[in-house]
Amino acid sequence: MPVEKDKVNPHKIAVLITSFNRLEITKKCIDSLSTFNYNFDIYLVDDGSTDGTFEFISKNYPKINLIKGDGNLFWNRGMNLAWAEALKNNYDYYLWLNDDVFLENYAFDEIFEASEINNNKAIISGIVQTQNNKIIYGGSDKSKTIIKSNGKCQSIKFLNGNFVLVPKFVFENLGVLDNTFHHDLGDVDYGLRARKNKIKVLTTKKAIATGEENNICRIRKSQTSIFNRFKYLNSPLGSPITIIYYFQKKHFGLFKAIAVASFVVFLNLIPDNLNKILFKDKYT
Repeated sequence: MPVEKDKVNPHKIAVLITSFNRLEITKKCIDSLSTFNYNFDIYLVDDGSTDGTFEFISKNYPKINLIKGDGNLFWNRGMNLAWAEALKNNYDYYLWLNDDVFLENYAFDEIFEASEINNNKAIISGIVQTQNNKIIYGGSDKSKTIIKSNGKCQSIKFLNGNFVLVPKFVFENLGVLDNTFHHDLGDVDYGLRARKNKIKVLTTKKAIATGEENNICRIRKSQTSIFNRFKYLNSPLGSPITIIYYFQKKHFGLFKAIAVASFVVFLNLIPDNLNKILFKDKYT
């Protein structure tokens, strides 16, 4: 049940958001947060938007802790910058939130209930679904299959960072996101680090937000030249070979790192028609 209007949750919460050039979506996210009776502060990094996001938020939402990025932060480093600002104060929880996720009116109650059930010593990832009730985010199991809600908190191996609660206990043991990662993999890395430290990584019991599925293939761009494929691959929005190698070696060992990095190079060398024959639509 939603928290009653005269009962504000006493825990201090830092909500961490990073945004770029989607003012209307960011505004909708901020406005939706005002409906929750929880004691939180918002830390928003605007990563060099050219659509007036920084100016609009600064003027119309003066209570938000607004941080200006240089346009080269992207998700992982933007979230770390927001986190660094939040660390100047003392919070019980740090809540990662993508601004394109629409929270249900019971979202905070559900994610905090899941945390309290686990003595506030676990990472809790909110299950996100489409408007058609297809589960798209939250986390995946060891076979990389997205976890569907079943009325229980379920164990995650590969964490999605769309709506994630990190209690103070977890932060004190793990610290912040690994700044080696530019855009993606930082959330997955954080979950794997937690598991190595015997910290549980769990879903909420049910879907608590809606969003749109992102089907971008980060390791190969189709219908372009080999030069442009590698240029995309090694861009922040791609999945640079050095980052792939670093991530794989860190969590799965040297041989896996070499194998995966080599495969990605091969994948980008072959033409589109051979990619289609070998892997169908997996890398398109």
